Amino acid sequence: MTVDPHKVMAIPYGLSALLVADPASLRSVSSYSDLIMQEAFAFGQVTPFVGSKGWLSLKLWMMMRAHGRTGLARMVEQRIARVRRFSELLDAHPRFLRLHEPDLAAVMFAYLPTSTDRQRVGAEELNEANRWIHQRMLDEGLWHLHQFSVPDDAGRVQPGATLYPLRFMANNPKVRESHLVELLDYVAELGAEYERSTR
Repeated sequence: MTVDPHKVMAIPYGLSALLVADPASLRSVSSYSDLIMQEAFAFGQVTPFVGSKGWLSLKLWMMMRAHGRTGLARMVEQRIARVRRFSELLDAHPRFLRLHEPDLAAVMFAYLPTSTDRQRVGAEELNEANRWIHQRMLDEGLWHLHQFSVPDDAGRVQPGATLYPLRFMANNPKVRESHLVELLDYVAELGAEYERSTR
């Protein structure tokens, strides 16, 4: 199993972990160079299939040491609560459509133009509006949401369609409910601006 600690442990990119049921199985992909394996402090001994690399895991180790199991559990619980609250705010707003059930840290959603019927929104119209909004967010630099293509596997808009929704990540511990409200108000204002520009 592979995990990316940067998603939930507030550490920089560039680190993934490979968890195995039987550590001895790593020997099947090991290198046995004297240079990286046999020296007393060679990191190759603990990363046998990576070899001569920097101590990338130090940041993860320090994070775990600094917060401990209890602190990390509290961090995860706060993120889940933040994601759920953001989902509630989305669901209560007439101009937003949440595209999936909330998970540990992410919520994908889309702005619904006023010209669309919530029950019969088209993927093309939705994508055009949300790509415009995302570009404006990047240009203005006040708030940031991710955007990338995803298949509409759940059929929330159009089964089989490719969607370009906005994605909120709840990883920042300094985000408060007032920020969530301000962000959604801002996206809704951009959506209204998009609609005025297309009339």
